[in-house]
Amino acid sequence: MSEPGPADFTASAQRHGVGPSGRGVPPLRRTAGRFVTAASLGVAFLASLMWVDVLAGNVVPVLQALTPVWIVAAFGCLALTLVVRTRASFVALVPLVVSTLAAAVALSSHPDVPREVATRAGDHHLRVLSLNSELGEAETASVMEAVRETNPDVVVFVEMTTARLRSLDDAGLAQRFAHRSRGMIDDGSRGTVILSRFPTETLDADTELGPWDLQSPVVRVHAPGAQIVVKGVHTYPPLRDGVAQWRPQLRAEGEWQRERAAEHVVMAGDFNASRAHPAFRQLSRGMVDAYPHVHGAWRPTWPMGGSIPAFSQIDHILTRGFVPEQAGIVTVEGTDHAGVWSDLRY
Repeated sequence: MSEPGPADFTASAQRHGVGPSGRGVPPLRRTAGRFVTAASLGVAFLASLMWVDVLAGNVVPVLQALTPVWIVAAFGCLALTLVVRTRASFVALVPLVVSTLAAAVALSSHPDVPREVATRAGDHHLRVLSLNSELGEAETASVMEAVRETNPDVVVFVEMTTARLRSLDDAGLAQRFAHRSRGMIDDGSRGTVILSRFPTETLDADTELGPWDLQSPVVRVHAPGAQIVVKGVHTYPPLRDGVAQWRPQLRAEGEWQRERAAEHVVMAGDFNASRAHPAFRQLSRGMVDAYPHVHGAWRPTWPMGGSIPAFSQIDHILTRGFVPEQAGIVTVEGTDHAGVWSDLRY
């Protein structure tokens, strides 16, 4: 009877799940390792989509909006990798860490106030509140509570209706804000109105709307010490039936702000886009996003009050010529958006 040779030992090791190094990898762990490896590579791919400016129907914008979810999922993949400890799962950590770290840095980074603006700014303040009232369904009492809490000088209401605005006026809004933009369209999804404590001049009521357009009025606010141009922004969401309009509308908003010669500009409203979208990063170029400037990070504003936790900041106050000194969000009953507010020094 001959003694077993090296080939016999190799075959026996393979049958018992022992690799060339002599360490066993049980079949269940190998299967789990393959799953974790695939999951890590998948999350890495999804996180990297925030650098891709394509639509693919509406698939890519939706996946980009979920970038914060992919960053959280990366921690889960890391934990599972430490459990299964297979070579392939460890290798997959490289693209996972690189892509999610880059996404996290991009989401948290924001343009700073230019030095000349900070130097020139005086002691005047403009406090701005923006809220999507969700087809005019935001509860009057809750809206008024948010107004009292934030005490704004200017309010931008998106998705406002005549009936809801009348209810708010009856509750005391008219006494606080005697001035407002003209020509609000009485359509729950399309109507936008700007209210102000200071005298205003409507520069563009934006009432000539196409099939996919949402109202974005522009006013000049005659505030103490400055003439401030305020634009209420509402772009079409990246839904399948109108996603082709979403990116051109964001592009148009970016072109609008870069063409403004005014020293002080505020764009506030529901952009239906976050910093995870290349189109929004291009739109906001040259402007300061108030909330992340103050807090050093974004905070989700949608969807609020549902079974799914809020994961995307699509409501913004973009500024030029100001130093945002305070900022926050307020929750309002009856709407799936949080309100955003900021105190702007100029």
